[in-house]
Order: sequence, then C-alpha cells, then structure tokens
Amino acid sequence: MKMKKLAAACLAAVFSISLASCGGDTSWTHRSGEYTVTSGMYVGLSIDALNAAAAVEGYDSTKSPFDQDLEGSDGSKWVQAKANSLAKEYLAVENEFANRGLTLSEEDQVAIDQQVEFYWTTFGMGTIYEEEGCNENSFTNLMTNSYKRSLLFESIYGEGGEKEVPETELTDYFQENYAKGIYITLSLTDSGGNSLDLDEVKEDAQALADRINNGEDFETVKAEYLADPADETSSEPSDTSVVFLKESATSQPYSGILETAQGEAAVIEADSAVYVVTQLDPLSGDSLESYRSTILQALKGDEFEETVTDWVSALSIEENSAAISKHNPNHLKDLF
Repeated sequence: MKMKKLAAACLAAVFSISLASCGGDTSWTHRSGEYTVTSGMYVGLSIDALNAAAAVEGYDSTKSPFDQDLEGSDGSKWVQAKANSLAKEYLAVENEFANRGLTLSEEDQVAIDQQVEFYWTTFGMGTIYEEEGCNENSFTNLMTNSYKRSLLFESIYGEGGEKEVPETELTDYFQENYAKGIYITLSLTDSGGNSLDLDEVKEDAQALADRINNGEDFETVKAEYLADPADETSSEPSDTSVVFLKESATSQPYSGILETAQGEAAVIEADSAVYVVTQLDPLSGDSLESYRSTILQALKGDEFEETVTDWVSALSIEENSAAISKHNPNHLKDLF
C-alpha cells in the first residue's frame, strides 16, 4: 500500500474565524499574519497526521486509521484534528522563528534542498504527494518549517541557548542509557550454507579473543580476520564500533557486549554465529558529540512540544472551514 512507503515525527486563546461563507476561496486552510498554510501544504500535513496515527498506543496496523478508534476518538476525527493541529504548529514555528531573529544560512538551505531531493525524488514520495494534491513547492515549505523547528529547539536547549542543557547532564544521560562496543562475527555456516563444526568455530573465536586480551588492538585483529586475500588494503583497521541503547540490547552480540567488562574480549555463542566482543567506554571517540542532538531530544523533547503548544495558543489564527472541508483527510483513504 502507498501509505507503507510514506511511513518508511496558554498565553491567549486561539482566535478561529469561519470563512465558509466568505467567497469560497479554498486555496488556503489556516493563516496568521503574514504566514499561510496553503491547501497543498494542508494535504501534506494530513499525510503527516496519518503517519502520526501509526504511533498511537493500541494502533492496529492491519486496519486503516480511518476504520479504528484512536485515543478514544473516531479515527477520521482524530486524523482531522491532528492535521489541523499540525497546521497551527506550522504557523507558530514560522512566527517564532522570525520573532527570534533567526535566519537560514546557506548551509541550512543546502541541507533542506538535499532533504527535499532525497524524499521527493530519490525515495519517490513526490509521486504520491502530487497525486494527493501536495506539489513540490508545498512539500519544500513543510520541510523548511521542520528544519526551522529543529533550529528553534537548538536555540533554546543547545550551546548558548536560553535553557542550555549542562554538559554534565548530557554526559550522565549518555553513560546511563547508552553502551559502546566492537564485535567480530564468526558464522556457523560456510559460503555454501553448510554447517561448520561449532567447537572449531569457538576455538577460532577464542584464539582471536586471546590475541586481543594479550594486548593486540581489537580493530586490527578484526581487520586481519576479515581481510580479503585479493585486496591488500582490506586489512587496514577502521572504526567499526557500535553505539546502542542499553534497553534495546536484547539479542547478541549487543547483550554480550553489555555483559563483558570494558577492555576485555570475550567469546559469545548465539544460534547462527559465534561472536568475539568487547565493551568500550561510551565517551571514547566522538560518540557523545554524534548523539548530542538525540540526547537533547530525549531530555527536552516533551518540554519543547509544550512550548510549541504555548506558541500556538498565543496566535490569532484564521481557519478556512470551506478549504478544510474540501481537503478533509478522508480523501486520503485511497492510500490504504
């Protein structure tokens, strides 16, 4: 189904004005000041609302969101309300971004253009969006708004922000929730799919572990073991370490990494392979920096969403009921 590919994220009362009898202009659904959600953009936000439905607790993936209750509400009404909420958040983000004097740099614009190119063309979402009424310009506006939302988040909680999260808090969260390690996989079958002798594979694995425990570099040992005899450069070691959430380490080799002391190589047996594993200090290398944005979201994501809700509440927003009715998310049922 098409939708499966798309699935591959109170200061003042909101002032809503019904425009159902004001000339029948259905080219826009919501606006506030100089900012407007066009009908094409609303279609895109409706698709986002459908994706959001799939994350609702109790969602039945065997059914269309229109054919089930979501958070105690009729699915169609839930999706409609979510689309309207996303439209208002779009306006709030545009308004706040401008009010804070933030701008998009050339580097930011390049990043946005690359995202649009990937999702619209490479990933093939453009065909589906255009068929439903959201053209590339509308899609680009939505992607730009999402990027601005991220910049707003960073401007509040990132380095130098008004609510900058202390480095110690980031470090503590990372060490508490993430682990880091390296592993070598020794298959229990050969290239032809034939079973290998388990004891022999374990002996080979133990020999690798012994070399590492006797002082040889893990990555060097791994590179030599995996080297292609026909390629002289294949034995060059590189960083193959993995960083993962501790709570997600429910299978090998990740659970084995957690059970192994830092700096010690151990042999772990699984159903289809034998692993040589070691645990590393999660703060080694640039791991913390690589996960900085993810950690910030984990720590402050919910708080930021509440802030965005406050921004929405502070706006006077016009709703074009004629356009909303015409472009009701129910017309997206063909995606299922």
